[in-house]
This record gives sequence, structure tokens and C-alpha cells, in this order.
Amino acid sequence: MLWNILGAAAFALAVLMLVWALRGLLLLPVRPGAGAEISVRITVRGDGAALENTVAALEWLRGNGTLPCSIEADVSAAGGQAREEAFALERAGRITVVNEG
Repeated sequence: MLWNILGAAAFALAVLMLVWALRGLLLLPVRPGAGAEISVRITVRGDGAALENTVAALEWLRGNGTLPCSIEADVSAAGGQAREEAFALERAGRITVVNEG
């Protein structure tokens, strides 16, 4: 009985590791060409943009090497709270604010 449980647990672990490996293959790193840089621009509109969540997701991709990029935020159409959030993220060195108009 104990061996059946241990065998089932080992099989489940092997299946989980296979799924984890296949998931990793789906997120192949983006490789810019020679002399090229990648920049992601986020257009912020209104007040409830949840900009920090978007930036955190892009930073996760950048941190694990999947998407080597700089992050820009266009705040020309942003409301007061979203604009302040963007400038706070810029002060923290996480993004660059463009089109402040």
C-alpha cells in the first residue's frame, strides 16, 4: 500500500515537472538584433489604469530574461491619479514617462 502511494506521488511529480518544462518552452526569450533595442510603450488612459500591475508584469519578463526591454509610459491621456502613479514609478527608476502633455 505504501509503495502504491509513493509510486503515484512520484508519477504525479514527474508529470508536473514535464508540464513545467513545456510551459518554459512557450516563453522563449526575445532576442533583439545587433544594434537594436526593445522598448515597450504603455498608453495610460483615465484614472483606473492599474499601471503598477502592468509594469510589474513587464519587469517580471525582463527579470527572467524573456523580454529585455525598457518600459515607457505615455501619460498624455492619463487622469490625475494614474499620472501621479506613473511619475512615482519614474522616480523609482522603473519606467520612463513620455508625452507628458
